[in-house]
Amino acid sequence: MKAYVNGIELSYHIYGSGEPLVLLHGNGQSHGALKRQIDFFRKRYQVIAVDSRGHGKSELGFRPLDFQVMALDILCLLDFLKIDTYRVIGYSDGGIIALEMAIYQPKRQKQMVVIGTNYDANQIKWWANIFSVVGYFFASLLTPLSFFFRRIKAQMGLMIFYPHIKEEELANISAPMLAIVGEYDVISRADTKKMVDSVQRGEMAVIHNGTHFLIRQKPRELHDIIASFFDKDVT
Repeated sequence: MKAYVNGIELSYHIYGSGEPLVLLHGNGQSHGALKRQIDFFRKRYQVIAVDSRGHGKSELGFRPLDFQVMALDILCLLDFLKIDTYRVIGYSDGGIIALEMAIYQPKRQKQMVVIGTNYDANQIKWWANIFSVVGYFFASLLTPLSFFFRRIKAQMGLMIFYPHIKEEELANISAPMLAIVGEYDVISRADTKKMVDSVQRGEMAVIHNGTHFLIRQKPRELHDIIASFFDKDVT
């Protein structure tokens, strides 16, 4: 399905029924990367799985790609679907989008789970960022040849130059937030703890031997932790 929101066609899929749960994928992916999460959570929630701007079957548009505009895309989609309040699971870059959504409209979010998520571009470990820099350089050279490389350049640019969320902005997030990080993630546990301490109601879970790819590496453990968090009283 597609909706024209915030100046672009945004692709989304809805699975199951119940309370709305938004699923947001990582950089360079589409909603299909979260198939295991869709299959698990659709049994209890109305899962809204979105291809974020410039990813999957969603348009890139002509505005510079950043997480704030991507967050507005999702909020506009929820308006289009007439959804007032929601839960959200954001993986990697999807978690950054979820943070920006909560900063824009804090009262609308019921609960948020972010997985392997940073709130500042400098928090990605240097050795992991090398691949983004190389990809961005070659995509920049090839952009005049194909729209495909324009998308790749925009995606790589997200990881290199964004986000820059201030801790004072995180303090506006009032919904309960769970930050999950792998023991060997490219995002450090120290930075994840700073994020958790900055929001009003945050908690953190570290998955033993986990990497940045928890959605594929340890889905059962991941789902159990999230389900337990969602079962908590949010009043």
